Amino acid sequence: MKNSRIQDILIGRRAVFFDMDGVLYDSMGAHADAWNKAFFHFGIDFPHELVYRNEGRTAQSTINLVFMQNEERQATESEIQQIYLKKTELIENYPEAIPFNGALVLMEVLKKEGIEIWVVTGSMQDKFLDALLNDFNGFISKEKIISGRDVTHCKPHPEPYLTALEKSGFKASEVVVIENAPLGIQSAKAAGIFTIALNTGILNNNILRESGPDLLFQDWNDLIK
Repeated sequence: MKNSRIQDILIGRRAVFFDMDGVLYDSMGAHADAWNKAFFHFGIDFPHELVYRNEGRTAQSTINLVFMQNEERQATESEIQQIYLKKTELIENYPEAIPFNGALVLMEVLKKEGIEIWVVTGSMQDKFLDALLNDFNGFISKEKIISGRDVTHCKPHPEPYLTALEKSGFKASEVVVIENAPLGIQSAKAAGIFTIALNTGILNNNILRESGPDLLFQDWNDLIK
């Protein structure tokens, strides 16, 4: 990472807030496929691109959004439970998500520089939250994870990142966010935080730019080279 752009960005910062899927893990392809198949099982179309566009929502918010778009109504509690259960069952059949090597490289630098590492995710599944502690052992601690269970409003609402600011005790100007999703970018910017977009998925760069990140990189190699 000698002379990398990220080192310049980190000057004066005290923490980096990472999104999880698509930032720390190469996992969005599996999640998109599982959501698509779960809805298809119930006769509803949810294309992969729309999954990526809506990444960051809680499961309930995602299901209600799709029902409003396809059925022009909110989903019932029973429908939410059935679809989410199906999605959970499907995702179990995919290979374990692999951490992005670039994320580990950056965390090594952050730890050396005494910059705190936080995770802000809409996920509420213990399997994935527990995996963070194992896969990023020595970098991430449980008390520095903000999940969908910790907020009332999901991304793109600023609450997830405002909650991280409140719990960490840092000012927005002391933090950098790394996101890969339009809604996550909007959430971080609404919280007043400098935001880096990583396009690790299938969306066109322009879709991410429209969300208002301060910087956009094509992938981890582009960011830390």
